[in-house]
Amino acid sequence: MRVKDVILENKGKEILAFSAKLIEAVLELMVPYVMADLINKGINPGNTTYIWQRGLLLVLLPFLGYCFALVCQWYASVTMQTVGTRLRSALFDQVNQLTLNQLNQVGADSLVTRVTNDTNNIQEAVARALRLASRSPVIVIGSIIMAYLISPQLSPIFIIAGLILGLAFTGITLNSNRRYQGIQHGLDRLSQVVRENLNGIRVIRAFVNQNTEIHRFQKENDHLVDQQIRVGQVQALATPISLSVVNIAIGLILYFGGRLVNNAYLMQGEIIALTSYMTSIFLALSVLVRLLVVLSRGFASARRIDDFLALPVAGEEQSASEKNSNNDLAQSTGPLEITFDQVNFSYSDRPLLSDLSFQIHAGEFIGIIGGTAAGKTSLVNLILAFNQKQSGEIMINGQAIESLSLKGLRQAIALVPQKAVLFKGSLRDNLKMDQPNISDNDLWQALEEAQAADFIKQDQGLDTRVDQGGMNFSGGQRQRLTIARALAQPSRAIILDDAVSALDFATEGRLRQVLLEKEQTLIMVSQRISSILHADKILVLDHGELVGFASHEELLATCPTYQKIYASQYPDSQGKGEA
Repeated sequence: MRVKDVILENKGKEILAFSAKLIEAVLELMVPYVMADLINKGINPGNTTYIWQRGLLLVLLPFLGYCFALVCQWYASVTMQTVGTRLRSALFDQVNQLTLNQLNQVGADSLVTRVTNDTNNIQEAVARALRLASRSPVIVIGSIIMAYLISPQLSPIFIIAGLILGLAFTGITLNSNRRYQGIQHGLDRLSQVVRENLNGIRVIRAFVNQNTEIHRFQKENDHLVDQQIRVGQVQALATPISLSVVNIAIGLILYFGGRLVNNAYLMQGEIIALTSYMTSIFLALSVLVRLLVVLSRGFASARRIDDFLALPVAGEEQSASEKNSNNDLAQSTGPLEITFDQVNFSYSDRPLLSDLSFQIHAGEFIGIIGGTAAGKTSLVNLILAFNQKQSGEIMINGQAIESLSLKGLRQAIALVPQKAVLFKGSLRDNLKMDQPNISDNDLWQALEEAQAADFIKQDQGLDTRVDQGGMNFSGGQRQRLTIARALAQPSRAIILDDAVSALDFATEGRLRQVLLEKEQTLIMVSQRISSILHADKILVLDHGELVGFASHEELLATCPTYQKIYASQYPDSQGKGEA
């Protein structure tokens, strides 16, 4: 999908709006001509009947023009809102289909700017184009034609003035268009600074770093203001240039027209009509310049949105296999088996996982541990197809992950992310997610298993209000609620990505016991050896490489990386046996 495709979906309404404005412009062109006729044949000879006839026509023409303008306004407004709605929906759908890697490369701030500012620019461009794209050129060209019909001798003044104004406005528009891309990128950077400050406000204040951040914001803001001022300076030239050209042209019309009147080649009313047409050319070109400025912003925004919508979507590659029920995990039951065979994954040409090969048997409890930036979360993202591997094979129950439907894969694997994410609304809505028919009893069971029922019962139960980001709960409570959400899902494997770090040891122990009793494959990513001590196997990562995959006792004997982690957490231990 491209922006132009969305715009052309409303061709019928756009043609009606365009045509209505065209008729309104033609009616407007007739007014000076009728006025000249009224002066020459009505007022000068004192013909009262003719004055009334032409006077009524002068009232009727603007009224009809107003009616056609209303028709254009209506259809332009409807089209503008329809285009904006479709674009925002398309952008949001794209956000939900792209991999995490792609989203990180685009950036959250750039995404927000595209959905809001860029979409608004396109809406305004569509509305202005429908209202003015037909009217302004018709007024300019029509005024020159009418001037020629009235006085061929004076028509060169109109042609030359029109060419000078057209060239000046074209140069101003082209110069502005080049700068609007920079303004859009400047908005992205400014949004990024604001967003980072809002997210990290506690850290900034804790380290008394407000002045640095204020300076950082001011620098980006000044850069954006400088770009906007430069555009404004260029566009400000339009008014003095156009006024100078029009005033000179009107002066020439009055001078040479007066001589023609004296020589009986023109009448007084025709001079008035000619000056009206010159003024109409000026006003129409001024409006056209503003239209071109808006269109410039719209084209710049359309290119940004097209670039985003053109990103390859993993879901499109899945469309054929989603129709193949034989490759859907929903057709089988029981814990999942997961196999990695020489898997490699990179982010922005930086290797994160290298040559990973291991097998997780159905129903096993697998721990994953490693230092900072070891690749633990990247591994989890590959299992859930949030990111796409560069090479190697990932098998789920013996089937290549590419052959599985994304929906079926993610329904079969419940994830508790590293950062506890809750959405504004009720607790019930947060726990249900994509399960509208799940009962309250099942939700309470999930809360009990996640060790979260006690503090929820003390509030309003499942109707407990959740603030944005779950900020009305403590860190440990948020973690337990996200675990409850995963347990409420009828999954065949559950992954906890360092999701118990805020729990005390007793609560974590009870939770782990509940998880081990379920008929699921359990994968627990943790920084704490105590959390995964009793796992069937522990997968040890070091800078994206698999350096160990065995039980706790075997790793203590054979894996130097695991030994270092163990020694750092249990300095008084001899490194043998139980922690």
